[in-house]
Amino acid sequence: MNTVTIPAKNVIKQVPSCIDELNERQYLRFVELLLQLQGKSISFQEFKSQLIFDLLNLKVNLSYYFLPYKEKEQINSTIHQLSDLVESFFKEENKDNGPVKVAQLSFVKQLIPRIGNYYGPTDALQDITFCEYRMAHDHFTAFVKSDDPNDLDQLIAVLYRRRKRLLFLRKFLPGYDGQHRVRIGSKTNPIYIEKRAKCISRLPWHIRYGIFLWFAGCEEYLVTGRPEINGHEIDFSKLYEKSDKGSSLAEIGLVGVLFSLSETKVFGNMEETDNQNLYDVLLRLYQVVMEMKEMEEKYSKK
Repeated sequence: MNTVTIPAKNVIKQVPSCIDELNERQYLRFVELLLQLQGKSISFQEFKSQLIFDLLNLKVNLSYYFLPYKEKEQINSTIHQLSDLVESFFKEENKDNGPVKVAQLSFVKQLIPRIGNYYGPTDALQDITFCEYRMAHDHFTAFVKSDDPNDLDQLIAVLYRRRKRLLFLRKFLPGYDGQHRVRIGSKTNPIYIEKRAKCISRLPWHIRYGIFLWFAGCEEYLVTGRPEINGHEIDFSKLYEKSDKGSSLAEIGLVGVLFSLSETKVFGNMEETDNQNLYDVLLRLYQVVMEMKEMEEKYSKK
């Protein structure tokens, strides 16, 4: 967080320095402005000024318009200077036409936990099943390729579902697994997802696009992140490195992972494996990959 002090008004405010520090309202405003910036309806400076105005929760009342010109200029100049605080939301990348500003979108914090009666996963997709991730990943990939809103609506319909009934009682039952959303499985009727997708399609575009950006950040995290599981740091990038005697996760695909792990019976049959927590599946896959690498190193030294 950045601290902004305005002595003349005796005001001290905290301004987020990255997307993870935004609240839901601020994030949705950020996405709204980002879409306007991408559509070239506002300039980068206008984006920064409007965002900092919102982050500081400033309001323009009628008295502003009756202020002397110099006072208004001073206020505008202050906002302009403060807008540099949101530069940290962007990074500079070299494109064909030179350096350009690109939004820093590698975040995993769940900033839109609920849309209407539908609830989404927690931070970094920690509470989804392998089946749920496979389905969401397919729709995400399709949307990236097609830019068809229907693909995005399907993605959201997979991730966002109704809360379980009598959840306040379920929490005290011995078999409670921590899931607050109704279960999704490999035998889920596609009609239910289609119905949710139809409802979701009526949501404002910036809300749906905001969920897409978050899932994209989670996808990046699952490829390059280093989560700590059971006290051990796991380097997910190892799953995507091609070995001498095997294939990487990128090559065998998620369905290939499902078949391979179900054959070992570590989690049970195919359906039972598919309904395991995503991170449990990735951890087991990581263990297999690391064992293979150790064997390759061992035999290469002989």
